[in-house]
Amino acid sequence: MPIKSSILETFIGGNRVKKDIAAALAAGGLSIEYVHTTNNPKVWGYFTKLSDQLQATLGETREVLVLVAEYDLLHASEIDNATRIIQAKGARLSRSVSIIITDDRRTGDKVREISDESGTLFVGFSLDRIRKCKPHGDQDFRALLQAQSYARDLYDLPGAVTKTQDFFGRRRLLERLRQEITSGTGHQGIFGLRKIGKTSLVNRLAQLVREDGRCFVAQIDLQRAAAIRPDSNYILWSIGQAIYDSHRHVRDVRGYRLFGQYGLFSDISHTDTVCELFDHDLNLLISQRRRKVAVFLDEIERILPPGATSAVQKSFVKVWRILRGLDQQFPGRLSFIISGTNPKCVEDSKVGEDDNPVYNYFTREYLKPLRREEAYDLLTTIGGRIGLQWDTPSLAASYAQTGGHPALLRALGSAAHNKNMNRHQATRVLEQDVRLLAQDLLIERSSLLAQLVSTLKDEYRDEYYLLTLLAEGKVHEFAEWARIVPGDVAHLVGYGICRDPHTTPSLCIDLLQTYLQRQLGSANRPARPSQYSNRLDPGDKVGDYTVLHSVGSPGGFATVYKAQEEGTEKFVALKVVRNGKLSTVQRELDILQTLNHPNIVRIIDAGSVQTGDPYIAMEYIEGPTLRNFCEASTRPSEHMLLKWSVALLEALERMHPRPAAVDDLRKRHDELDGDVAQAIFEAQHGVVHRDIKPANIILSTNRGPILIDFNLSVRAGAPVETVSATPHYLPPGFIIGNWTHEVDLYQLGVTLLQLAAGAEIGKATIADLKLTAAQLLSGRTFGLVDRLLAFQKPNGYRLTGDALRDARTALNLVSRNS
Repeated sequence: MPIKSSILETFIGGNRVKKDIAAALAAGGLSIEYVHTTNNPKVWGYFTKLSDQLQATLGETREVLVLVAEYDLLHASEIDNATRIIQAKGARLSRSVSIIITDDRRTGDKVREISDESGTLFVGFSLDRIRKCKPHGDQDFRALLQAQSYARDLYDLPGAVTKTQDFFGRRRLLERLRQEITSGTGHQGIFGLRKIGKTSLVNRLAQLVREDGRCFVAQIDLQRAAAIRPDSNYILWSIGQAIYDSHRHVRDVRGYRLFGQYGLFSDISHTDTVCELFDHDLNLLISQRRRKVAVFLDEIERILPPGATSAVQKSFVKVWRILRGLDQQFPGRLSFIISGTNPKCVEDSKVGEDDNPVYNYFTREYLKPLRREEAYDLLTTIGGRIGLQWDTPSLAASYAQTGGHPALLRALGSAAHNKNMNRHQATRVLEQDVRLLAQDLLIERSSLLAQLVSTLKDEYRDEYYLLTLLAEGKVHEFAEWARIVPGDVAHLVGYGICRDPHTTPSLCIDLLQTYLQRQLGSANRPARPSQYSNRLDPGDKVGDYTVLHSVGSPGGFATVYKAQEEGTEKFVALKVVRNGKLSTVQRELDILQTLNHPNIVRIIDAGSVQTGDPYIAMEYIEGPTLRNFCEASTRPSEHMLLKWSVALLEALERMHPRPAAVDDLRKRHDELDGDVAQAIFEAQHGVVHRDIKPANIILSTNRGPILIDFNLSVRAGAPVETVSATPHYLPPGFIIGNWTHEVDLYQLGVTLLQLAAGAEIGKATIADLKLTAAQLLSGRTFGLVDRLLAFQKPNGYRLTGDALRDARTALNLVSRNS
């Protein structure tokens, strides 16, 4: 019901801004239902109801927040403020669209940039633009809102689905899994190929189980955990931390010996006691609380990858002996849900020489592409929000091309959106449009198609071979193999890639079959008659990029090229990893792409070149590396050295574990939803660069020093066994595999020491460089570098935030004295 005119008039008073905005909203078909005030009189809002026409256009029936900040410059905090208001009001306010108005003339562009990865469509208007709308001017606010809404690509999501409105299909599967988990009737294994939506489904399932109220829900990303340390003690500590963080009622239990007692794993003095302490704490929790405990373990193959070493195999067996033993001790009180690409870890009866404790322990669920009606729903629902209309022929053609694969469906929808970018009214997508768009995707999104089968190609060669037989139309040979190795064929059928080999053996995804046909065709071409046949030449096409030239000299594992994105003026750096595996690289990039910081290089994409080697596309940054400043005549001043130190430590703090952030999140949330649980998990484990050195830091004119070239593992099955490619940068006493954040701090210390001394490590020793630097730096600055170098010593830094605090203090003192 619209707000009473007397209440609205009292709120407006003599404020012209409030009056003008209210008039423009009314003229545009939005009725004001409520006025919202904050502690800041310059920040306020209207809750508005859309007209029937706008409701149909935007697909939203709930009230829409119009947040106004009477400032000349828009800040990102206004988006955060709007998000908090929407969350606080529950179901009353729309979570799909909101309007931001400020006095900044670039409000529209800035809102689009700032909120690009938000689940809510934030639409921005400047106050000047509002005053050009009726009744003040001749523009139609309704049309402006529609055009702004249509400008954003809602098909293209930055990562896994986290919001209900972005999740499509599989509702019956979700309900069945929820019932089985909450009733404690079994343990679930969810398997599917990359980009099929496993993580999205697991996130949604975990949220449904939370909302049911009968389980404490713990979620663990084993890719991130195993990248730090893959042994049983670290994995069990990670699971314990996730259980502890699941709910206030878990944290209220007294007497824990492990859960929540250590901010960092390295704080545990006797790690050999972790198994015993884990068993004690879970016993304690189950005996004092009535709820069940549901443990979600994503990327299960990361703790038992193909070709795992004996130590990794024994670690896997140890973890599951403990977990399964607890399950037998407390029947029906524990539910384990694992997810991954291949179910071999639960299908094989042996792990090395030991019996597999989870052999046939899990009910296996293969995650197939969306059904036809679910795929249609995805395309039409999202299309309705941004002005794309799909008819029956175009939907049928889309399903044939994509097979219902959600990532391909979204890519196709995104391509349709980008083809009609500047539309001001709804546009129809025709069948012939779909066919043309599909051909474009084969070139422009070849990296996505490569990722769909990268795990099979790299790690499960038998299944991949069978896939190539179908792609090339060798149906009789495929059928014969189906008779000989039915298990491998069953995996492909389970994944939804192919149909029953005994009826109509064929691939279910036209785009994927065409991609494989082209790849297999190019693989049979004669190799270049050159010693460097895997090098790229200017003009070569790699995915959506054209190679311009190589950058620097080839490294030990990779070559970097400057390339241009097709049809744009954007440049990228393509790093081609020799003899690497795309599946392994992509898993790590999934984590790195979540890092958003001006002093960390932005990762854009990954795929494979024609030789099969994986490439990584990163933003191209102009500027020298810090190696140019490791000389006597070019070394930076102490002031500049500290500015660089602060910038790099700010980047590392964004990457590294942050116990203070974990404590803050725990205090503010009784029961953690998926987003908060993920934030806590990331803050606990962090990301380690593993190869910080002057040559891997570019000095940008606008952004300062930027960390590039993360030391990605390139051997499947050994993500943490990769040694830094550069000598002299591993700290004394370092044990291969224990890639803690303290290794990064040590490497940064070595880097700063070279810059301070104006000499390079290797030509001079650490002791030589320290002697020189001590004479050139103030005591406080030298102390900062010296503590960075004190790897796991009492005087060394335990937390990156502590080092950052000292660097800022030293910079302030030097600035005042200069």
